[in-house]
Amino acid sequence: MAPHPHRSSNRDQKLDDDGADLPRASMADAVGRFHMARQRGGRPMAVSAWRMTTEDEAIADALGEFYGGVPELRETSGERVLEVLTRCDRVPVLLDGRGAVSLRMVMRGPGEAFHVCDGTRFLESGSARGSLCGCPTSLADRKAAAQAGRGPIPEVRIGFRLADLPELGMFSFVSASWELAAGLPALSAALDAAAVPASRELRCELVEFITRSGLAVSYRRPVIEVGRSQVLAQDAVRLAA
Repeated sequence: MAPHPHRSSNRDQKLDDDGADLPRASMADAVGRFHMARQRGGRPMAVSAWRMTTEDEAIADALGEFYGGVPELRETSGERVLEVLTRCDRVPVLLDGRGAVSLRMVMRGPGEAFHVCDGTRFLESGSARGSLCGCPTSLADRKAAAQAGRGPIPEVRIGFRLADLPELGMFSFVSASWELAAGLPALSAALDAAAVPASRELRCELVEFITRSGLAVSYRRPVIEVGRSQVLAQDAVRLAA
C-alpha cells in the first residue's frame, strides 16, 4: 500500500509497556521482555520494530549487538531497565510446548486487577476463585463487552528463548491483542504436535487498511507463525476489525 496519512490504533499496546505485571510460572524468571510500544508522556506509542528490555547489562549489550540498537537506561514504574530499540520486526523464538503460552481475561481498576478469569471461572479474588465469572462464551462477545466497559480484556502471555541467542535465557511478551488471543487455540495445537522446543517466528506486523468511510488506519499487531502459515486465521482478522 502506498504511503498515506494515517492514524495509529493502540488496540495491541495496552499491556505492551513496562507497567504490565510480570508473567507467572515458568516466565517469572524471564531475563528480558519484548514490547510493541514504549511510554511517552504517560501514553503508549507504537514502535516499528521489537523493543526489548532487561535489567542485565550484559544481556542488553548482546541484544543490541545482534539485533541492532544501543542499550539505554530508562526508569519506569519505579524500576530501572535497559532498553534496546532494535531494527528487527521479526525474531525466531523457541517455545517449550503449549505451557509457553497462556491466556487470562483481566479487568483493571486504579492500581489493581479486580477481575481475573479464564473466560469461564475466576482465577483470583480470594473466595471468588473457581466460581463462574459470567463472561460471554465467544471471544467476539467478550470483545463487545470489553469495548462497552462491561468486561475484561485478554492478557496473552508468551515465554520463549531466542533461537539466535538461546544461552541468554527466557524472555517474555505480554499482549492485550484480541487477534493473538483468537489464534491461541491453533498455536497450542501446533505446539502439541511439534518437537520441544518448537521453533517459531514472533513478528511485529504492520497492518494498513482503509475504512468504509475512507479513513486510512494503521497499527502493529503481534503474530506467531507456525511453519509458513501464521496463527491468525481470517476469523481472527475480522474479529479485530
